[in-house]
Amino acid sequence: MTTRSDPRWRLALPMYNLTTDLGRAWERLLGAVVDGLRQRGWRDAMDIVAAPPDLIGFWRSSDLLLSQSCGYPLATVLGDAVRVIAAAEFDWPGCSGVQYCSAIVVAEGAADSLEALRGKVAAVNETHSHSGMNALRHTIAPMAQGGRFFERVIVAGSHLASLRALQRGQADVAAVDCVTLALAQQEAPGALAGLRVLLHTAPAPGLPLVASRRLDDSQAADLLAVLQDLPVAVPSLMARLGLRRFSSIGLGDYQPILDMQRSAQSQAYPLLA
Repeated sequence: MTTRSDPRWRLALPMYNLTTDLGRAWERLLGAVVDGLRQRGWRDAMDIVAAPPDLIGFWRSSDLLLSQSCGYPLATVLGDAVRVIAAAEFDWPGCSGVQYCSAIVVAEGAADSLEALRGKVAAVNETHSHSGMNALRHTIAPMAQGGRFFERVIVAGSHLASLRALQRGQADVAAVDCVTLALAQQEAPGALAGLRVLLHTAPAPGLPLVASRRLDDSQAADLLAVLQDLPVAVPSLMARLGLRRFSSIGLGDYQPILDMQRSAQSQAYPLLA
């Protein structure tokens, strides 16, 4: 129960809003979180908002009550600037517990092996993404020569944009996390038309749910408890989003993401190129 004067809290889950309907479903999930905290005696103002373009700044903000970060910026730049609360366990292919992987996607009838992608064009959602960049870099590193494998790498801006680049022939390969891929298949199957999965990357912890360091231990415990109550509180909504449950996790659990980065660096492949 919160008893002291806290900032006006903000909540946003921006990472899997592939469609307008999905965005509304994630907002309803946050509404259930707010309801759960109210039932635990929270009186603070809690606003469900649209995440701003500067996600790193948003995740570092002192009034952040709950959001998703990518595991790569968490492990490399956020660190102790946020409090890690939990990670989702999804009921989608490629997910196991809080672990997930990325699918390496190509056009149908195109490359039938990683080697066939040498000298081709790769698309990434963002350069600081684990699922789109770090996992792909880790996969390609053993095959790189002189720090290069692809002709060039384009930054598409989102996983859906990476898939569109493949469909339009602007890129030859992209790594897309398995949750995005499953949600696209369910909500926007046209986004996968003419594409296929070549193989999957090594697994890593999925997106962390993070909050401001201003939360005290009691508040963080309340938030985790409410998240863990969601399968009972809103079972149909959890099923709609492919969610099984939320599990407690900490910053140290994201070490595998750093290990994958260091593995690529040790093979003289520090940048996806």
